[in-house]
Amino acid sequence: MSDIPNIVKQIQSDVLNPEIHIETILLKAKVLAHYLKNQEMKGWVKSELDGYLDADDLPDYRIKNAVLVGTFFNGAYRQTGRVIGESEIHPKLRKSFGKIRFSQGIAELKTIAKSNNNLNSPMSGDWVSMYNMFNSEMLSHGLYQLTEAHHPIMNNSVIQVLSAVRNRLQDFVLEISDLSWDMVHEPPPVEQIARIFHVTIYHNSGEINMSDIQQSNSDTYSVGQAGAVGRYARSDNNTFIQSEQKQTLAEAAEEIQRLLVHLEKTNPSATQLEMVEYVNDETTPSLKRRTASAIQACGEAAIDEFILENKFLKVAKATVKGWLEGVS
Repeated sequence: MSDIPNIVKQIQSDVLNPEIHIETILLKAKVLAHYLKNQEMKGWVKSELDGYLDADDLPDYRIKNAVLVGTFFNGAYRQTGRVIGESEIHPKLRKSFGKIRFSQGIAELKTIAKSNNNLNSPMSGDWVSMYNMFNSEMLSHGLYQLTEAHHPIMNNSVIQVLSAVRNRLQDFVLEISDLSWDMVHEPPPVEQIARIFHVTIYHNSGEINMSDIQQSNSDTYSVGQAGAVGRYARSDNNTFIQSEQKQTLAEAAEEIQRLLVHLEKTNPSATQLEMVEYVNDETTPSLKRRTASAIQACGEAAIDEFILENKFLKVAKATVKGWLEGVS
């Protein structure tokens, strides 16, 4: 008799219980991966527990937007905590700019999330040297040199990573539970489960057209199908419609909150008008245009569901309203 049904039920229950550590749930997922004969899932569980050896292999939920802050010095005066904008950075250096890649294992991430210390992700010394080289003409006027740069690590970003692991694992076990196979007496449908795992874990799955997966006899999976599956997807007569507008609003909300968290630390007495102006200055025209279009499609209230902290809601709504007026 197979233990798959019991393990699946345990994971479903454990994910919903905040008292059960995610490490415990992942260990059960490791056992499930063995019974399902899913090597990719085994590798994912190992990476989540022990950490990712290659930063290029990180799932999307482990990569977060972040402000870049630097310290400048001219031999006499020092500027600390200065935000470095994208316009100051040479295109060759932008690949590693504005993103934090969380490659640590789950246990270490939990420690970071609980830390009250100001944690940073530093840029390399080579990056700092290249920045000074590319900006030598601009820097020569004030004789300031960049001495260090870092991305501040926000606890909220780490918490989002931990939540994503729980949510996506829950999506996976729910979807395989809906497959038309006898978990107790029949061998697992390896190919179908592999496709479901790839979509739910690596593509932020919300809904999956299970009939399409079950009816597929080939070794390939429709790229169009996979792209349409997402957290904000909806189904219409078995045709998936990806709500790009909702994804844009989620991206804008995350960016606004990140900027406001930084401003709260550097200028805690900032007025609402100053907050709005700061966010406007630090966001790209492209994000503003896309957010305005998304608001037009979804309504102004749609931004509410993506703002995690109520204290930022009023500022966020005032900001996007200004963007909306800019395109009207």
